[in-house]
Amino acid sequence: MDAPANPTLPLRRIVQGRNPRTYFDPAEMADLRAGLKAAGRVVQPIIVRPIPNSNLFEIVAGERRWRAAKEVFGEDYDMPVVIEALNDEEAEAIAVIENHHRAPMSHAEEAHAAKRMLIRYKGDKDEAAATLGWKPDLLERRLALLTCTPAVLEALTHRQIQLGHAELLAGVPPDKQDTVLAGVLAHKVPVGALKEQLGRFARRLADAIFDTAQCSACPHNSARQSGLFDESLGEGYCQHPTHYDELTTQAIEAKAQGLREQYPMVRIVRASDGFTPLPVTEDGALGVGPQQYGSCKGCAAFGCAVSALPGSLGEVTASLCFDAGCNSQKVAAWRKARRDDMPQAPEKAPKTIGKASARKAAAPAPARTAPAPSNQTPQRVKDFRVAQWRKWAARELMAQPERNRRVMIALARCGRTGDVRTREFGAAAKRIAGPWVLERLDFAAALPEADAIGAQHVEQLMLAVTASAAFGVNPRDLEAMLSYLDVDERKHFKWNAEFLELFTMSELESLAGEVGLKQKMGAAFKLARAKKKGDFIQSLLAVPGFAYDGTVPAVMQYPRKPTASGLIAETSEASVSPAVEASDDSVEDELLAA
Repeated sequence: MDAPANPTLPLRRIVQGRNPRTYFDPAEMADLRAGLKAAGRVVQPIIVRPIPNSNLFEIVAGERRWRAAKEVFGEDYDMPVVIEALNDEEAEAIAVIENHHRAPMSHAEEAHAAKRMLIRYKGDKDEAAATLGWKPDLLERRLALLTCTPAVLEALTHRQIQLGHAELLAGVPPDKQDTVLAGVLAHKVPVGALKEQLGRFARRLADAIFDTAQCSACPHNSARQSGLFDESLGEGYCQHPTHYDELTTQAIEAKAQGLREQYPMVRIVRASDGFTPLPVTEDGALGVGPQQYGSCKGCAAFGCAVSALPGSLGEVTASLCFDAGCNSQKVAAWRKARRDDMPQAPEKAPKTIGKASARKAAAPAPARTAPAPSNQTPQRVKDFRVAQWRKWAARELMAQPERNRRVMIALARCGRTGDVRTREFGAAAKRIAGPWVLERLDFAAALPEADAIGAQHVEQLMLAVTASAAFGVNPRDLEAMLSYLDVDERKHFKWNAEFLELFTMSELESLAGEVGLKQKMGAAFKLARAKKKGDFIQSLLAVPGFAYDGTVPAVMQYPRKPTASGLIAETSEASVSPAVEASDDSVEDELLAA
């Protein structure tokens, strides 16, 4: 029985793809052409993908066979193919894997492919390595090659030097690499000899970013040797590069630590990271607009980079975005807004409750075309606001008996009575019915205790049961509960140091701009911003004339969800008994304290 034939395509309908291989060894290609002539055909199919809106196909893997077949058989040859529908990421991953395991790409080509994959996965090296089918240490070694100069990488691609040469040259300062490379090529220096020579490479103390006072008495300081020997490196060199690098790393990490109070994200950029900085600005080719830039400062992906790269050690690059996808969307939106010929009007700012929002200064951007500013809320702020929302919901459940009962009905209907929290309810029960109420986990033992509770306390205890569930529901259901209770954030949110301490300095600046504090302070804001964080916070909390009460930042507002709460008669709130009203505050305090 004949095996089914692979599909074929005329070579003229197959075009070159995005091959990570850029160099095709002439000797290897000659061998491949000879093999095709001997076989009279291409045995192994190539992988292609269709090009939308055309009858052409793009090569994913097999460009060497495609090139050789065109030369041997001509454009009309029916090439065996495997057709797959692949996106760009999948196609590149398959191309790298195929090239790596067939006639291998040069290590320099693999390094560039590794960098592109790392950018796609936003710096996640494990994901990038897994996609390429590499072990993590192989990814690290290839990325480390990117510290080589273009001349070194080109020599490696064209097999003029070995991988060992390139790995050694990667540790040499960039301004020295090409000179060393020229010597290696001219004298055909073996890897072992180059390693010995570079092992004697010393570090200049004048380039150190750490305090070199500690080096004065060090035995590895060349200044000590120059006073003892006729032959030496002269003064100002460290002859212990490993220790020098350790001190440099400590200085970089200390600088980064000092910046973490300033920015949401601080990244130390090392040679193996394949990192490309992405500046974010108001204007220019990569501008996002004044309003969005202010919002970007409060984003979890906004920050700075501290260089651990040769030639720029310790240098800080600020105002960076670490989410390339989001940044490209914001840049595109701002470009479109500027292109559109529309009247200038204030941009629509993020929703903020309070009078301050009405007094915001108009932005120069075209409001009708530029989208409202947005950013990514840091996780620490998300955790804080959910904790606050639970407290707000508990308070409202104690204050709204009719809706309280309906919430419990809904919990029971969907099997969520397990969201009732014993700890929070127990603390409230002690406050309501007296300190003699004991903690009981045994139902049979708890029944007589419950039966002994005075009738005047039962209503409050039932309210507290449902209120304790506010601490147990998941965040999505919590948002639904807040919407159903029609919780007004202005009644509950308080401006205080605990809230503002959650933010970095750049986030505080963004927050102040959003709610109108920055505008209210005027010139005093710049002076306050230059202070230490604690003093800056105190300045933000003491702005004369600012309406703190009733002003709620967007980050603390819950997303409104449609509910049927309007069906409940307004008069239902009047059903709260005087006894319940009189003790609501104490019960709420106990629930919140729990």
